[in-house]
Amino acid sequence: MRYAIYFCPAPASALGALGRDWLGGEAAPDGIPGIPLSRWNELLADVRRYGWHATVRSPFTLSPDAEYDDLRRAVSAVAQSVAPTTVTLRLSRLGGFLALRPVGDCVAISAMAAACTETVETLRAPLVEPEFQRRVRGLDAIETHYLQRYGYPYVFERYRFHMTLSAPATVEEEHALQRWLALRAAAIPVARVDALSICVERSPGAAFEVLERIPLRKASAA
Repeated sequence: MRYAIYFCPAPASALGALGRDWLGGEAAPDGIPGIPLSRWNELLADVRRYGWHATVRSPFTLSPDAEYDDLRRAVSAVAQSVAPTTVTLRLSRLGGFLALRPVGDCVAISAMAAACTETVETLRAPLVEPEFQRRVRGLDAIETHYLQRYGYPYVFERYRFHMTLSAPATVEEEHALQRWLALRAAAIPVARVDALSICVERSPGAAFEVLERIPLRKASAA
């Protein structure tokens, strides 16, 4: 069983609705122009499994001496120390795949992710060696250090807030995805980052489920 700390948009929000339409297939039940349904489902398979989210703390296994209540208390402590914030998201390319990425300053969100990384670290079981060797390929020295120390390479200054839309695609497929998504993504109003969600993968390869959505509660400065 693995847990993750995600930002999952409020279901009633425009951003939440975009995710339901895109991942659920309601908006394009037969695929989209330029990509047949079978291929479209392939491109979205992993995105659907992980759910409509932005990673705050990547998936991890609890150490044998930690329990879910310990994790909940740790995440709640972070949420109590962070004020809700807003972010403008735009369709972008990141590491070979399409995602929604922030426009402009993302310091507050990056600080929240760093706090989650540090706070949860004492509860995390270390990576087993085969998993470390699988994930270390292609990383630079800093990312390798973070993988060794925190079980994930993209933390602190390497962290990038994003909401994945598709697996890596061919150039032609990516153009088709961009054509379909561009106007829909541009129409999303400013998104409110107002909670941390604890999610769980109950067995290897299972879909991640939201267990709790814990509101950010720090009062904003007057």
